[in-house]
Amino acid sequence: MPQAIKQNEPKIRKAKASRKYATPLLVALCLILAVVTIVLVYMIRNHVEAKNGAKEQLRLSAIAGFDCEYTEAQQLYPFQNGLLKVSTKRVAYLSISGNEIFGYDLEMSTPVCVMSGPYAMVADTEGFLCALFTEEGMVYRNHMDGKIGNLALAPSGLAAVITDENDSFGCVYMMEKDGSFLAKWSSYESGYPLSLAFAPDESTLSVALVDTDGSQMIPHVKQFSIPQDRMNAHPSEFAFYSPIVKDIMPLLAYLSPEKVAVAGISEVAVLGDGNCDMVSPAFPYVQSIFSYDGGYSVIYSDGIEQPLHLAIYNRSGGKTGDILLGNEVLHFDVSGSSVLIAVDETILLIELGSARITSTINVDEPVLRVAFFGTKNACVVTNAGVREITL
Repeated sequence: MPQAIKQNEPKIRKAKASRKYATPLLVALCLILAVVTIVLVYMIRNHVEAKNGAKEQLRLSAIAGFDCEYTEAQQLYPFQNGLLKVSTKRVAYLSISGNEIFGYDLEMSTPVCVMSGPYAMVADTEGFLCALFTEEGMVYRNHMDGKIGNLALAPSGLAAVITDENDSFGCVYMMEKDGSFLAKWSSYESGYPLSLAFAPDESTLSVALVDTDGSQMIPHVKQFSIPQDRMNAHPSEFAFYSPIVKDIMPLLAYLSPEKVAVAGISEVAVLGDGNCDMVSPAFPYVQSIFSYDGGYSVIYSDGIEQPLHLAIYNRSGGKTGDILLGNEVLHFDVSGSSVLIAVDETILLIELGSARITSTINVDEPVLRVAFFGTKNACVVTNAGVREITL
């Protein structure tokens, strides 16, 4: 028996040695697993927090607003202290929290909404109806003789509407803020009216037209003088310009009461005082053009699918700045010498006088419309709802 015990002693010592080395390895492995677990928990927690932060980023900074479906959001236009909800059946004015203040039943096929000062005009671009609103209610509704093509609105409520006409290329109606008829001009020789714009002081109305000789497009701009005393005088033809380009130029933006910029796909011309000056160099691709208190600006790119820039010009037509915006401008609003631009996943507040970005707000909800809301706030309509934010 003692002999058997002696024979097993080497095996016992070997087993003890194995356990002696295995124990530290198990401890080390447990420590490694613990560290990995802690790191993973930390990373997951940060990821969740970051994700939640992005999801709630705009809502957390919102002063007021409400959620809605995408189809309803498309119908909402920031206006004064609330929003106009424009559908094919009805126009309603909502508070910033989404409560209806007033509403009117209006049948329209393709409604558009244009705002200026305290007024908003809704028009059916596939029909004949147009209506003017303030935040107090509907001022008037008019049924035009021809189908509506485009419209312009001045801060005083003065309106101009392009309609089709059987015996001409189209006509322009001007209406007072009470809806009464002011003037009508029919285009028999100048081509098709495309767009229009009022001068900042409402002294003139510019109409962009396009004519054709059968082989190429010929752009024109016709201007009408608008008297201050319209009880005793009527608007009259004032000037006619033909930029030397072979393109449609439907975009209009006033530099000053005396000068207006007109733009096409790549060319921009400044018209006024009997002169037609082409802006040089031309732009590879013009997306939009707008006026501000001090000049005009052009949103352009160096080609299709290239980043967009904002070129800024003063009243004299001199270029004062160029700002890189991003890949896609979703919407913009101008107030005085400032512009609010929704581009990609940001909202930029740009001071045009100094040509600099003064504020950048990151958002993760696709923006449909953006507008100044008072002096320090903005109203943002996204595909998920309405947010009032601080600039």
